[in-house]
Amino acid sequence: MKRACSLFIGTCVLWAAAAGVSAAPKVTTVIEDPAEDANGLNDQGTGDGSNGDHVTPADASTVTDLLSIDVSNDAKNLYVTFETQTAPPATQGTGFRVRFNPDGAAGSHCIVLEAFYPGAGNDLAAPVGQLRDTCAGGDPVAVKMLGPTFVVPRKANKAFAKKAVLKAPQAQAFVYVGSTPPAGAALIHTDTTKIGKNYKLVK
Repeated sequence: MKRACSLFIGTCVLWAAAAGVSAAPKVTTVIEDPAEDANGLNDQGTGDGSNGDHVTPADASTVTDLLSIDVSNDAKNLYVTFETQTAPPATQGTGFRVRFNPDGAAGSHCIVLEAFYPGAGNDLAAPVGQLRDTCAGGDPVAVKMLGPTFVVPRKANKAFAKKAVLKAPQAQAFVYVGSTPPAGAALIHTDTTKIGKNYKLVK
């Protein structure tokens, strides 16, 4: 718990620095996931995560054991933070995915944030973040990673417009091998979450 609190406080400081303001935006927890369920017993990223909260057998990795997803925003950026039992990177290369339904696209989960961390099995030298819109298509947009936090420019996608709603959030953690996306590959999904709460951008 102390580690989680320290990580959260540190992330808030980074938020403030990134936004150029004196205080971090108000944070909303949109997903909560049980500990000890990062064992690969889930839908492997192909479903909605409803079959995934199995706490036995033991974790394959504490780094990919998702605990929560927090979201906030200011006028410039959207901030999405994933909390795990142990912060990345791990010995093994890892990846994380948080996806949403934008307004008017129920069920598609086409707003996709992905982070890839260096480790055995890949040749990354530093974390890589990206935004993909699988509804509109086009190339991925590079996203800054501050520890476990995606810092997403709101101008990058109309889904982040003023008072827009990001619906049905769902998250996944996986082993990542290969090179810089899209050259690499997500292998076993060690943890997936159930659908969480909608988030309405406040500015």
